[in-house]
Amino acid sequence: MLRKFKSWFGRAEPLDVLQFTEQPVTIKDVTYRMKKAVEADIPAMLAVERRIYAGRQPWDARAFHSELRRYDKALYLNIFHQSDLVAYIGTWFTPNEAHVTNLAVDPDWQRRGLGRFLLTTMIERAKTAEMPKMTLEVRVDNAPAIALYHALGFRDGAIKPNYYIADQMDARNMILTIESEKEAE
Repeated sequence: MLRKFKSWFGRAEPLDVLQFTEQPVTIKDVTYRMKKAVEADIPAMLAVERRIYAGRQPWDARAFHSELRRYDKALYLNIFHQSDLVAYIGTWFTPNEAHVTNLAVDPDWQRRGLGRFLLTTMIERAKTAEMPKMTLEVRVDNAPAIALYHALGFRDGAIKPNYYIADQMDARNMILTIESEKEAE
């Protein structure tokens, strides 16, 4: 009975895909350090958000704390250049999909392949976990992000009106159908 209950309300054990060991990564001839986000990283994550959103931050510290405590489904990865956080991504791995909750690249570090690298990393993890799809929401006016998502195979989904509460901006749901390793053979 306990096994059935756990299957209804979540996994008994966290997925292996949620584990991550710190490692150096090289992107366009620059070496960075990628590690799993921890609560001590939240002030730096908030600083990146403030820089992206002109002093505002869509997520507050409480939201990040809540996300980083979701050991059973969430994986947040940070990329550092020396001691500076320059990019991060968060993804939920649920029984039916991988959902990107947040992807941010410091404005001074954009157009260097960091967002593509992080998203590709999560797509590979979703394949490993045999997720059938990956989803995310993006502001309808964020043309560079939408172009990246299209380039990686995401297709346009429904518009979510007034999704971003602070400025009443709409979001577009985007979906990537993930081909399993078995289907590729």
